[in-house]
This record gives sequence, C-alpha cells and structure tokens, in this order.
Amino acid sequence: MEIFVNDQKLQSAIENEKSLGEIFEAVGKWVEANGKFLLSCTVDGKEFLSTMNGIGIDTVSKMEFFVGEELDILISSLGELDSYVDKIGTTLLGRDSLTEKESRELSDGVKWIDTVLRSAGNLLKLKFEQIKPMGTGNNVEEILFSLARQSAKLDGVLPIEEFLENLRDLKLFIMDLVARASVLDLDLPTLRDILETFIKAVPALKEGFIKVNENYQSGRDEVATHLLTQAVSQINVLLTSFITLKQKLPGLDYSTVEINGKSFEQKTNELNDSLAAIALALEEKDIIRAGDIIEYELPAALDEFLPYLEEVKERANSLSV
Repeated sequence: MEIFVNDQKLQSAIENEKSLGEIFEAVGKWVEANGKFLLSCTVDGKEFLSTMNGIGIDTVSKMEFFVGEELDILISSLGELDSYVDKIGTTLLGRDSLTEKESRELSDGVKWIDTVLRSAGNLLKLKFEQIKPMGTGNNVEEILFSLARQSAKLDGVLPIEEFLENLRDLKLFIMDLVARASVLDLDLPTLRDILETFIKAVPALKEGFIKVNENYQSGRDEVATHLLTQAVSQINVLLTSFITLKQKLPGLDYSTVEINGKSFEQKTNELNDSLAAIALALEEKDIIRAGDIIEYELPAALDEFLPYLEEVKERANSLSV
C-alpha cells in the first residue's frame, strides 16, 4: 500500500502497522508532533471512516492524508467545526434516538472534531486537561472523551440531553479557540494595538470581575458565568498574542523580561494559576473562595502584570521599527 501526504509519497517504510486504523493513528501522531493538523484522509479515493480501522493494509492500494500547513486553513477549519457543532445540536434537539446511519456519521464526526481540536491545541500550546469552558464541570479532555463515548449509542432522551450538555460546553471552548487562532495571523501593528488596548482596558476588566462576583453572590450563576467567560477570553487572546509576537519578532526574548526579580514567564504562570484556582473553587461550589479570587486576587495579578506588558510593548516597538 502506498501512503501519500499532500500528494507527496511517503518514503519511510511501514514497520509495525498492519491495519488502516494503525496507519491513521501513526500519521495522526506525526501530524500533531509537527504542529500541523489533519484535514482529511481517503482510502482508494473514498473518505476514511472508523469502520475501516480493522481493514488490513494488504487489501488497499493507496491511503492519502491531507495535512494543513497554513494558518488560514486552521482558522477556516475551526470555522467549519463551529458550524458543524451547531448542526449537530440542531439535529439532536428534541430527538429521542438516532438511526444506525446517523449514529455512525456522528461517531465519525466526533472523531473529526477531536482531530481538528488537538491540532489547534498543539499549535496554541494548550493543555486540554486544564481548561474548563464553563469554569465548572468537565475539562476539555473529559468533554471530548465523553462525546466520543456517548456518540456510540444515543438511545433515549436522557443520553441525548447529556450529549448536548457536553456539546454546549465544547461550543464555548471552540468560540474561544477561534478567537485565539485568529490572533496568530495578525500583523505587527495589530498585535501592538492588542497590547495597547488591553493595557488601557485593565481598569474596565477589573470592574467586570467585580460584577462577576456580585452576580455569583446574588445567585445569578448563568449571568456570572457568561461575564466570566467573556473576561477570561480577553485574557486568553492577550496570552496567545505573545506567541504570534515571538514568531513575528524572533529577537524578542521573553526570558530576559524581568521585573523585581520575577520573570515574565513566572507572572504569566501566576495569572494562569489564578484562572485555574477560580475554576477549581467553582467546581467545588465554594462561591466565597471563587469570589475572593475574582474580586481581589485576579485584579491584583492583572495590576502586577501591567509593567510586564509595558516592557514587552516597548521591546516589540524597538524591534519592529
């Protein structure tokens, strides 16, 4: 069997892989390891499906993989993914069962979702086990596992409702991911604008966190979660912009950015730790602890982070002149 990646024949020999499923998994790992993303796969001209996993390689002539190399393809894929998740939700709403064909297509669709998200996560250096889209409940890793398990058999109203609940959480993460990915394709002037805008917006962001806490304390959890998700998304976009800034300006060395004995990386980790602590407190239903972090610790962390942002902005400006 011949293996092609983007119309280029793979020259390396197949060693231990004996089935199409094993080949698909091996190439998928290579794609992730190289910071790329798998768009599609065909077997003798037909789309690869999970039902083909057990087929032996000696019965197939050609297996083709199409791998994304450009960032705009990733952004486009995430847009398609967002639309596909909406389509799944619309299809399942009000249903109590699926046909065998629908179940098979859904299982394959969930695998495609997993593939695209892991490629994006690898590019953005995200740890899915640490990200909780709703601030409470399951992290992204757990959501993807649950969706894969549930999609195999959605028989009854309750299983479908549970699947849709996980899908809604994933939708929030995808929306955030689209925002992060779009930052990666920005030019230097826009990246500088993001830094400048965020620096100016910190006071308003701190006020927003106070409103989040007020809503949690008043029992308006849904409103609070929505406000918190918006605020955290702004921080995530900022943190992602640092990745792009480094790519655009190789001379920008974050390891040398240090204020009062603390490095830029340490302060970035502290900010992420505060966000993780909020998620943990909310999961444990400790509203008082979550409120203290949101209203006091997180704003303080943002204040301490400001000098680092100013320093990064100055260095970026000097390098891009």
